Amino acid sequence: MADSLSVQQLVEGVRSPLDVRLVAGAQGLGNQINTSELNRPGLALCGFFEYFANRRVQVLGNTETAYLHGLPEDEARRRIETFFEYPIPCIFLTSGNTAPPVFLELAERTATPVLATDVPTSRSALRIAAFLERQLAPETHIHGVLVDVHGLGVLLLGRSGVGKSECALELVERGHRLVADDIVVVQRMGKDQLIGRSTDILRYHMEIRGLGVIDIESLYGVNSIALEREISLIVRLEKWEASKQYERLGLEERTYAIFDVEVPEYILPVEPGRNLAVLIEVAALHQRLKNHGINPARAFNESLIRRMTSPPAAG
Repeated sequence: MADSLSVQQLVEGVRSPLDVRLVAGAQGLGNQINTSELNRPGLALCGFFEYFANRRVQVLGNTETAYLHGLPEDEARRRIETFFEYPIPCIFLTSGNTAPPVFLELAERTATPVLATDVPTSRSALRIAAFLERQLAPETHIHGVLVDVHGLGVLLLGRSGVGKSECALELVERGHRLVADDIVVVQRMGKDQLIGRSTDILRYHMEIRGLGVIDIESLYGVNSIALEREISLIVRLEKWEASKQYERLGLEERTYAIFDVEVPEYILPVEPGRNLAVLIEVAALHQRLKNHGINPARAFNESLIRRMTSPPAAG
């Protein structure tokens, strides 16, 4: 995760989808952006600067530019001069709009980049915010394996040597998709979405003890890999301990926190003869049912309680 990025990096990131053009303030391309939030400065341009979020990227659409063009020249200069007294990382003119000459003059003087695009405001804002969020999102690295199983991103955790990679390889054999092996890069997007992907150098490769490093894409084809997935389930593999009590009914719901986001977690004990790949497939399907409000274990328990507490049938 980067704490900030430059306006130049933003321009390069959205240049292709938005066809961005620099129209003023080239000296400010090194200005730093430290939030993915955007601001529409309509009230500020009208003279209300309380709570003005000037540290955000400013987006001017049809309304703001029409307002500026409609002001008398002296009034426009006064409003725009006050606007540019605040440090602003950069400004986007969307929907093919233009700014008055005095606006570009002051942007040049204050080294505030003004960028133009013909893409409509709503679509431009979505693109810009998505790029900034991806670049500025909190990020961590987790030792594990991430696999797409039945459409769910399943993160396999456990001590080194417990069999995470071998289990993931069998899942790939069964038609599922590898996202990352050994090191999983996890980003929190928005409030509670965790996106996992591989590091660039390890992407689509696995280390299997006794075989070495294998290329999953070359061996199994493009359908066996995925660039990234939302982490929806965690399965922790651990060596079987006879003295430990493992969940047998499924009533206890465990979670594991990453960036304060609670993710459902299952603990699977590893023992000779247990087909872990099949168990993980079932865990993924089971979690999908829970995501739709269906909990088989709870339904079974409630049914059992009803049978035990209902009076015996007369006969």
